[in-house]
Amino acid sequence: MLLVLSGLKAGPASAQELEVLPAGATCRAFVLYDCLNDRIVAQEQMTQRQPIASLTKLMTALLVCDRLRFDGRWVLTKSEQRFFGVETMRAQKMLELMLVPSNNTACKTAARLISGDEDAFAAQMNAKAAAMGLSDTRFINPHGLPGSGQYSSAYDVLTLARVALTKPSIRKAIVLHEVELGGKRYESTLKPLYERHPGLKGGKTGWTRAAGRCLLLVYHAFGRDYLLVTLGSKDIPAGYRDAELILSYYGLYSGEVGTWE
Repeated sequence: MLLVLSGLKAGPASAQELEVLPAGATCRAFVLYDCLNDRIVAQEQMTQRQPIASLTKLMTALLVCDRLRFDGRWVLTKSEQRFFGVETMRAQKMLELMLVPSNNTACKTAARLISGDEDAFAAQMNAKAAAMGLSDTRFINPHGLPGSGQYSSAYDVLTLARVALTKPSIRKAIVLHEVELGGKRYESTLKPLYERHPGLKGGKTGWTRAAGRCLLLVYHAFGRDYLLVTLGSKDIPAGYRDAELILSYYGLYSGEVGTWE
């Protein structure tokens, strides 16, 4: 069970003394949050603006929960039908596809259904971000693929994740190890970490050359849940290692830190 409380006691100003990035980590920023005690445990450059790649999909998922009905099926376009191999899709399945295998077409489908096109949807994403107080965030598309003028920060991603995880449909999707649609199975992009970390309860990945490896992890240790956001790791293997280094340094993981070649 994910426990994400409504308040946040340690904001950017009060957490500066916790800036410790473990030796060997490559990420440009991180923030580690204790859900039970409602506090930031540690952080480094958590308000630094940078691209977040597919962590963008957390906002898209949040708007799906806010704007689409979940009690029926949505009709797909001909091109969407060819891509997915089905004629209709439930909103819950869209969430699963965008959050588990990080499917970009599911995000484009949601944007079409909600706003008509990606530009109009991005405007709604930014309006939602402003309403949530995400002052270091700007979106230009629903999936996080590279483009000029989009950015966020580790702190804003943490805030976005905490709001997203109050939605039962997102909590249900984000913990899945695979998704099935039209007879095809889509594996989670977190599969390598799931195989090594029983404490990993869910999460979201992101990767572009500009953003580097970005991660949101829901991690369970010592009877409580933690959220870990890492941004800007040098590559995908380094992102996994960075997460292990941080979890190990702060006493949440006692196993071997892998080389992740």
